[in-house]
Amino acid sequence: MVPSRIRVPACVALLLGCMLLIAGCSAPWQHHPTSALGAHPTAQQLLTTLQQNFRTVSSFHVVMRVQNAGKTASSQIQIRNADGDVLMPDKIKAQATVILSGQAVTVNLVSIGKTQFITDPITGQWRVVKGFFDPRSLTNPDTGIVSLVGKLQHVTGPADDSINGVSCWRVNGQLDAKYIAFFTGGGVPAGTMLQTSVCIGKSDTLPYEVDVTGVAAGGDTLQTERSFLLSNFNENVNIKSPM
Repeated sequence: MVPSRIRVPACVALLLGCMLLIAGCSAPWQHHPTSALGAHPTAQQLLTTLQQNFRTVSSFHVVMRVQNAGKTASSQIQIRNADGDVLMPDKIKAQATVILSGQAVTVNLVSIGKTQFITDPITGQWRVVKGFFDPRSLTNPDTGIVSLVGKLQHVTGPADDSINGVSCWRVNGQLDAKYIAFFTGGGVPAGTMLQTSVCIGKSDTLPYEVDVTGVAAGGDTLQTERSFLLSNFNENVNIKSPM
């Protein structure tokens, strides 16, 4: 049976962008890692080294959560949480809970290169979407999510913190909402700033948490928070086509 192909709605673009969270032209994760910084690094040293060390990552697990979400139109889809694995440079396997027409539904996703496989929220059947986008455009450490740390303004810290038992440095700053419009959908006034926090592992200088709070998309409030928890760096991950 030939798999059906569907046109990808904007909400799927949002889902895929959130999945990829953080990171190509030439296999950036194959660079040698930078050694851990000293006992008292500066915020800028941490942010710069984070971008360098992410090039050594071959895989990771990511959990996205949205808190204090604002109202959305009935035609919109809102992601409440997502949980998945990323295999660099271009494979993703994830599950997400989204609000569709006012109801919470679960969507499964497998993305391999330029082809995405998505389950229909009603029938559970897999559908194929080909040529929609290349995930590497988001995972690239020079142009993707991780590159956003280089665009933070009014940076403060670092401060001692921990995430899920991992000791880290907490760095805070402000980010122009336009820089994450490619996965939030945008639609906010020019110059809108988001409170941003990054927790960077002390032992490996990798990102273990990224929090963005504020109005990043239509329907958001000042208290809307998108958090991304990263873990299981460089573990063995196997992602295959579901069809």
